[in-house]
Amino acid sequence: MLLASVLSLMAQTKKVAIMETKTNEGVSSFQSNMVRGGMETAVANAAGFEGYDRASFDVIMKEQNFQRSGAVNETQIAKLGQMAGVQYVLVSEASKENEYFYILVKLLDVETGRFLKSADKLCDATPTGIKEACAQLGIQLFNGGSGIANARFGDRYTETAYGVNLELVYVEGGEFEMGCTSEQGGDCGDDEFPVLRRRVNSYYIGVFEVTQGQWEKVMGTKKTDDYISDFFDYEGDDYPVWSVSWSGCREFCDRLSRQSGKTYRLPTEAEWEYAAKGGNKKDETKYSGSNLIDEVAWYYTDDENNNYCDIHKCGMKQPNGLGIFDMSGNVLEWCYDWYDFYSMENTKDPMWNPQCHVARGGSDCNDEWSCRVTCRFQGRSDDEGVGDNLLVGFRIVLVPY
Repeated sequence: MLLASVLSLMAQTKKVAIMETKTNEGVSSFQSNMVRGGMETAVANAAGFEGYDRASFDVIMKEQNFQRSGAVNETQIAKLGQMAGVQYVLVSEASKENEYFYILVKLLDVETGRFLKSADKLCDATPTGIKEACAQLGIQLFNGGSGIANARFGDRYTETAYGVNLELVYVEGGEFEMGCTSEQGGDCGDDEFPVLRRRVNSYYIGVFEVTQGQWEKVMGTKKTDDYISDFFDYEGDDYPVWSVSWSGCREFCDRLSRQSGKTYRLPTEAEWEYAAKGGNKKDETKYSGSNLIDEVAWYYTDDENNNYCDIHKCGMKQPNGLGIFDMSGNVLEWCYDWYDFYSMENTKDPMWNPQCHVARGGSDCNDEWSCRVTCRFQGRSDDEGVGDNLLVGFRIVLVPY
């Protein structure tokens, strides 16, 4: 019986050959080797997979005069995999630009000759940062990532790392029209055109904006602005964190990812707008969840009961169709993307690339026009505000690979 069990286990184990890491000029050979070594370790730690001998694979590549840099296609990689007798080939790329170190990994199915899965990660360009990033990428490729990839539409997930109890809702992927769509009645800015047809993959997004209490638990420090606090009293664990930079939000997500073993990040702009519009439920409302702004948003008015820039506890207004609160008003929310005008060139979840990052949703410092689901703001990575508006926070996305 024992022998039969061992043979059965061996039959289920899939072999993975790992190619050299493709790099740009900013990546050292040491960093390149760390990425490849980190992915080899990730394969070795994945149940049901084992790494193919590295030296043997390098010999096959040399014999085939395989192009180690530049463009190669799936057919060529699959051919190498067939010669090695493996089921999968792992391809990795690493690039460095200023303070950013970026790793992309893709898993090719040798039988079909197509990439089966891909995952990417921004990390510190240090040995520790690269090592942790490779471990997380391995989880995404081989262990189902967060372990919740097969969740049904409408399911929720609560993250308990650091004791934060972050509640997220599942957003089923799909296509949608991004930009100044009909529910806006033409009441849009120039940067909301042209309307684009976009596709996003499934993901989880925070039901609430990240709170001050959650920030303190993850970051180990309380986030306050002493100057503003002298004038406004809206501090507390249940209030959204505010006056945070894009870089600070990224650090929050990276810490949460390292502690939980999952992949957390800011939403892309397309993911944010898709969720704000109700995902596949398609709210088709001017604000997130309603055409009547007072039902769903805290925003600036001349009403004596609504002080200028006076934020409120999360979840005090009506949610949208997906059960997400405060996507219009309260505090602005950073997105992952760089800001740019829309382009017809890319039709899949764009990530723009000039100087400023996107913020969405409007705040209690903004009027109702600015709280529309298609309205766009921009701010620099290290600024703890967008222009004069310091009410800038964020919500998180969990990638269910």
